[in-house]
Amino acid sequence: MNIEQELKSLEEEIAECKSELSKAEGSIETLMKRLKDEEDIDTLDEAESVLKELEGNITHLESDIKSKIESLRTIYEW
Repeated sequence: MNIEQELKSLEEEIAECKSELSKAEGSIETLMKRLKDEEDIDTLDEAESVLKELEGNITHLESDIKSKIESLRTIYEW
């Protein structure tokens, strides 16, 4: 491949990367708007904090459910 072809190939690759970047930025913007509209979350840090809290809630609920299932098994010899 000569230099002209290589430069043309790199130019096309750069254009493709710019297009992908633009799409990714649009997706991020859309998701951030949804977070703001649906959950009143303004930043990624805030979203991560809420996510950790929700994960903690899930863990607690899972533990509670398992405990109640074990109680039911004991009571009803299941």
